[in-house]
Amino acid sequence: MNKYKIKNPIQILASICLAIVVWNFAPSPNKELTEVKFYVPVSYVNLPKNLEITSGVLQLISVSVEIPRNKLAEIHPSMFQASLDLEEASEGYHEFELTRSVVSTPENIKIIEIEPKLVKLSFEEIIERVLEIQPVLLGEPASGYVLEKITMIPEMVRVKGTRSALSKVEQLQTKAINIEAIANDLEMLVHVVFPENISATDPKPEYYTAQIKIGSEPINMRYLNIPIGIINHDYVTRINPRTFNMLVRGPRSLMENFRKEDIQAFIDLQQYEPGNYKVKQPTVRLPPEIQIQKIWPPIDIWVKNQKLD
Repeated sequence: MNKYKIKNPIQILASICLAIVVWNFAPSPNKELTEVKFYVPVSYVNLPKNLEITSGVLQLISVSVEIPRNKLAEIHPSMFQASLDLEEASEGYHEFELTRSVVSTPENIKIIEIEPKLVKLSFEEIIERVLEIQPVLLGEPASGYVLEKITMIPEMVRVKGTRSALSKVEQLQTKAINIEAIANDLEMLVHVVFPENISATDPKPEYYTAQIKIGSEPINMRYLNIPIGIINHDYVTRINPRTFNMLVRGPRSLMENFRKEDIQAFIDLQQYEPGNYKVKQPTVRLPPEIQIQKIWPPIDIWVKNQKLD
C-alpha cells in the first residue's frame, strides 16, 4: 500500500483545479467560432477601353468565412466585396484565379474557402463603324395616298461594338413606325434598336427623328393627238405627223385636272440645215411631278432648201 501512497496531495489538488478553470475559460474553436457562407457579388475593374467581356462573367461567388459567435449579429453580406483586376487582359480567352486577396472582408474575419477557384473570361476587341438607320414601317397611308419618302435624322450613326457583333450588322433599324391611314406629311420621334454588344459612340439619344412625306397616289394617263409646234425655223419645213401621243404618270390629285391643252410640245429647228430627219419625240414641257412613260410615233422632218419670206 505504501507504493500507491499519494505524495504532495495539496499540490495535486491545486493542479486539478487549475486545469478545470483553464478548460472552462480557454477559447475553443468549436465553442467560440462558427463557419458561415456568403454569396458575394463580383465587380470587374480596370478593363482596357478597347476590350469587352463577351462570356464567362460571374455575378456571384461563394465565400466561406470563420466568424466569432458573438459577432454574428454584426456581420452582413454587404460587408464583403470581390473585385477582379482586369488591367492585364487582352483579346482572347483567359483564366483568373480567385484568391483571398480578391475578396475584402470586415476586420478579423478569416476566409476559409472561395468557390469557384477560377473565373474563365473571353475578351473581344471593340471597333467602330458608321451604320445607316433603316426605318421600319407599319401599315399603309390613307386610300389615294402613297409614301413618297421617309428621311431619318440623322441618317447615319457611328457605333462601337465587338468585332463579331458588328460583322453581323449592315444597318440599324427603328422600332415600327405606324403610317396607317395618314394623308399628310409628318415628323415624328422614333426609337432605334441597338443589337446586343453594340452602342452609339456618343451619348445615345432616346429618340431619333423620322420625316415622312406623303403624296397623292400616282396614276397613268394617255393623251392622244397632241399638236406639235415648230420654232426657230428659217427654211420651209414640213413634219409628219403633226401630232403625237403620250403616256404619262403623275399624282392623282394633279392628273385628274390635267388636260391635253396643258401640254406644250415643239420641235426646235434652229440647228437643222436643209435635209431629211427623223426624231423620236418633240420637246415636251410638263410639271415636274409628271413623268413621261412613252411617246409615239417618231416624227419625220423635211427641211427644204427654201428660205421663208
